[in-house]
Amino acid sequence: MVGIQDSNARWRTLLQEQYARDIQVLASSWPKQPGLVINFSDIQAWDPSFAQSLIEYPKPILRAATESLRALCAEGGWEIDPTLRIIELPHDCKMSLREVGSDDIGRLISSEVVVTKVSELKPRIYHAQFRCVICTHITEVAQLNELELIEPVQCDDLNGGCGRSSGGKDGTRFELIHENVTLVDNQWVEIQELPENVTGGAQPARATILAEADLANILLPGMRVTVNLIPFIRTEKTRSGKTPMFNIYHSLVSAEHENTPFNEIEISEEEKKQIIEISNRSDLYELLTNSIAPSIFGAGKLQMVKRSLVMQLFSGVSRRYSDGTRARGDIHILLMGDPGVAKSQLLSYMSQISPRGKYASGGGISGAGLTAAAVRDAFNDGRFSLEAGILVLADSGLAAIDEFDKMNNDDRSKMHEAMEQQKIHISKGGINATMRTRCAVLAAANPRLGRFSHRAQSGLDISPMFEEVDLPPALMSRFDIIWLLRDDVVKEQDMQIAEHILSNRSTGISETLIEEGREADPKVVDEESTMKKGYNGEDQLTISMFQKYIAWAKRTIHPVLTPEAQEQITNFYIETRTRDSDEDNSVPITARALEGLVRLAEANARMRLSPEATAEDAKRALAMFRNWRYELMGDEFDEGVISTGRSAKKRSAEQVTLEVMKQLTGGKRDVDVAAGDILNEMARQNFDEYEVEDALKQLSIRSQIYTPGAGRWRLVN
Repeated sequence: MVGIQDSNARWRTLLQEQYARDIQVLASSWPKQPGLVINFSDIQAWDPSFAQSLIEYPKPILRAATESLRALCAEGGWEIDPTLRIIELPHDCKMSLREVGSDDIGRLISSEVVVTKVSELKPRIYHAQFRCVICTHITEVAQLNELELIEPVQCDDLNGGCGRSSGGKDGTRFELIHENVTLVDNQWVEIQELPENVTGGAQPARATILAEADLANILLPGMRVTVNLIPFIRTEKTRSGKTPMFNIYHSLVSAEHENTPFNEIEISEEEKKQIIEISNRSDLYELLTNSIAPSIFGAGKLQMVKRSLVMQLFSGVSRRYSDGTRARGDIHILLMGDPGVAKSQLLSYMSQISPRGKYASGGGISGAGLTAAAVRDAFNDGRFSLEAGILVLADSGLAAIDEFDKMNNDDRSKMHEAMEQQKIHISKGGINATMRTRCAVLAAANPRLGRFSHRAQSGLDISPMFEEVDLPPALMSRFDIIWLLRDDVVKEQDMQIAEHILSNRSTGISETLIEEGREADPKVVDEESTMKKGYNGEDQLTISMFQKYIAWAKRTIHPVLTPEAQEQITNFYIETRTRDSDEDNSVPITARALEGLVRLAEANARMRLSPEATAEDAKRALAMFRNWRYELMGDEFDEGVISTGRSAKKRSAEQVTLEVMKQLTGGKRDVDVAAGDILNEMARQNFDEYEVEDALKQLSIRSQIYTPGAGRWRLVN
C-alpha cells in the first residue's frame, strides 16, 4: 500500500498524466469553477492501492491533493487557489448515518441524506500568526480545531524568540496578527437519513457536518444529496468540564446533488418490464384505485375519493416558461368530513405510499414547522439558522396534514405561498433565503362542533358547511379538489362497511406474534411480490410495487395535452361560464379551476405511462371535476363560495342590504336605521329574516356598518 508520505508525488503524477487539460480549463474559469472534481473510479483504475489509502487516510491525502493541484497551477503561471474534490465513492463506502461508529472515525464514507438545517456563513482562521508582546517574535500556528483558537504555548527560542511560556508571572502574552491570518468560509449543516430508509418506527438519524471553502453555502434545507464525509470527534463538554465521551461530527468532502427525481428508489430492469405490463392492463384505473388503502372500504363517494388520490400521487407536470414564471403540477386535495369517515387513515396511508411522503398533524405543528423557520441556537452559537419544515422536506413528494382546521390563522397564512408558488421566502435574523415546496398537499379538516349539521344538502347553499369547518377562503381556494364526507346512515352501505371491516380484520396477523418472530410481517412479505389479492378477490398492487410504479412514471413520463384534449377542456370551461353565470353574480368556474383540469388530465396520462394526455384523459379529468363539484354543491356550483366563503345569494344580500341602508339614511353616517325597517324593505325584495341578519353581521365584520344601540344600525362611510 502506498504510504501517506508518497501522496504529493502520486497526486502530481496523476494530475499531470490525466488531468492536464482539466487544470487548464479550471484556470480559465476560476473562481466560477472553484476546484477540480475527480471520480473515485478513475483513481482506483489508475492505482488501486493508492485509492484504498485514500479511503483509509483521507484527510492528509486530500490535503496533499489540493497542495499538488495548487503547485501545478503556480508552475503554469496561474495565481489561483483551487481545491480538489472526490465524488462517486464505491458501494462499500456507503452507509447510513446511524451506522457510523468509532471504527469509521477518520475514514472516507458516503451517505444519502436530506438537509434539515443550515447555519449562517462564518469565516474561520486556518493559519494564524501570533506576535510575542515582549520580544515581538512571530510564531505561526495551524488551526486544526474549528471549535477553539489554538495559541502558542511558548515563544520559540530556537528561531529567534525569547523562550518565555504563555501566562504566569514571568511569562509572555501573544497577540493575533489579524492582517496575516488565512480565512476560509465555514458553515454548519444538519442532515438526517432519508425517511424511506428508516425501518420500523425508528426516528431518522441526524448528524452535523462542517462545510468548508467552496462547499459552504451550497446546501439548503430540503435538498436531497449524497454527501461524502470524514467523521471526526470532539470532546463532549458539560458544566463540570470535559468527559470521556465524544461527539461525532463530519467534515464534508463533496456533495452530489440528485438530478433525477426519485433516484433513491431503485428499480430493476425486471421491475421496469412489470411496470410496463401493468400500464397496459385494461383495468388499470380500477387496479390503482383498489390499491389505495385496501383496508378502507371504498364504495360510492369514498371510491371517487380514492380515484382522486391516485391522480394526486401521479400529479400533473410542473413547467417553467421563458418569462421566468412557473406552473405547478402537484394536485392539492382537501377532505372535509365528520369523525370516523377514515380521513386520518387515508392521510397516513398516502404519506407512506408516496415517494418522499410526510405526515403531520395541524394540532401539533406550527406554521414554521410546516414551511421553514429561522431559529436560534441551532448550533449552540446563539445565532439564526434555517430549519426546514414538512413541506420543504416533502419536496417532489406529498405532505399529508391532518387536523388542518386546528392550525391558527397565522400559521395557515404561511401555507398560501407554499401551496401556489411552491416556494417560501425567509427573511429573519439576517437570513434571506428561498426554499422549494414542490409537493402535493393532502389535508383533512373536521367541523368546528364535531359533526356537520345537515343544513346543506346537494343543490342547496353550501356556505354553512364552510363556516362550520372554519378555514379561510383564501386557503381553501388553493385546493384543486374538495371532498365533503358526511357520516350518513345508509343501511345497505353500512352493512357493506361492517362486512369489509370484519373480513379485513380476520386477515391481519397479531403484532405480538410478529415481534416474537413466530409470524412473518405481512408488509415485508408483500414487498417481495408485485400483486396481491383483496378480501373480495380483486387485484391490488403491493406498496413496494405501487411506489416504484409512481416513481418511474414521475421520473420518465411528462405528458403534453393533445389538441383534442385541449379542445374538450376549453369547451367545458366556456360552456360552464356561459351557461351557469346569471344575474346573481355567481362564479361557476375560474381560470384556477381550468389549470386544475389540466393537472388532472396529465395525471391520468401518467398512470398509463403515456407521453400524451388524450381526449380520453380529458374526459376522465372532467368526470372527476364534475363529481366533486356536484357532491359539494350540486348543479348550482358557485366557486365564489370557495374563494370568499359566501354564496352568490349571500353576497347579493349584503350588497342589497347596504343599498337599502343608504336609501333609508340618505347616505348620511350620523343617521340611525331601525333593524325592523331594514327587514321590511328587504322582505319586499324577497329576502328572508335569516338572510338579512346574516348580511348585517357580515357587513359589520367588514366594518361597513355598526350598531350604536340595540336594534339600530349606522353607515361607516
